[in-house]
Amino acid sequence: MKKIILIFTSALLITSCEEKEPITEEIVNIEEIAAEIPEEDLFEYQALTVMYIGDFGGSDIRIIVNYVSKTNAIGYNIHRGLQRNLSGRVTRNGDSIIVALAEPGDHKFDGVFELLFIGDDFEPKGTWISNSGEIPEQRFSLKKMDSSETEYPDMDTKITVANLHHFFSDANDTLGEYSFKSDGLVIFSYYPGGYNYNYSGLEESEQPQQMKTIQGSWSLKGNKVRVSWEKNIVLAKPQMEYKIIQEEYEVQLEWPDNSIYMRMYP
Repeated sequence: MKKIILIFTSALLITSCEEKEPITEEIVNIEEIAAEIPEEDLFEYQALTVMYIGDFGGSDIRIIVNYVSKTNAIGYNIHRGLQRNLSGRVTRNGDSIIVALAEPGDHKFDGVFELLFIGDDFEPKGTWISNSGEIPEQRFSLKKMDSSETEYPDMDTKITVANLHHFFSDANDTLGEYSFKSDGLVIFSYYPGGYNYNYSGLEESEQPQQMKTIQGSWSLKGNKVRVSWEKNIVLAKPQMEYKIIQEEYEVQLEWPDNSIYMRMYP
């Protein structure tokens, strides 16, 4: 019996000694990095989807922005009757918005527009750089077009840049027909053989040639309408300025000996 007790006591002593040995703990410090939460972009990009007008190399240009998001923009421009589609990128830096719009690139006069909007000012500064590098860089300012006058005007309504197209969407002079569009485009249609021919009774070989068109862009300042035409040999000048004559039952764009008259009441 005593032997068994002594062995048991010895085992307890050994166990007690082992428990008294120091325990080393390895402490690992983990540095926590807080996730950066980006500032929410609350800018109303769709507010930029309007029509802009400005002086571009001595004649009006209109840039129509149809779609804008915080990354992309789509639209088109009209200058001297030439219409070009636009697409590109949108970037934001603080309170500045830059809209870069590239023309398709398949025309010798194509290039890239860059419109700079600062803060709440929706009348941007612009630059245009040609793709070829052969045309000097253009710098210009744009104004937002007022499109508030959407109702069809009466005859006694004063003609403005917002409603002129209602009066002259269907008009004519002695040379041919005119159609003024809301986006600043104007289309002149004519027959090379003459506008006032009486075609009834003519032989097939005597019929007039197919109708042709010349495009331009119009602008309004005061009571003067200026039309910048694409290159042609039919119309009097590359830029023609008409005076608005607005009477009780007739509205015309006055030009010496060949005024443009509207054919239908607005």
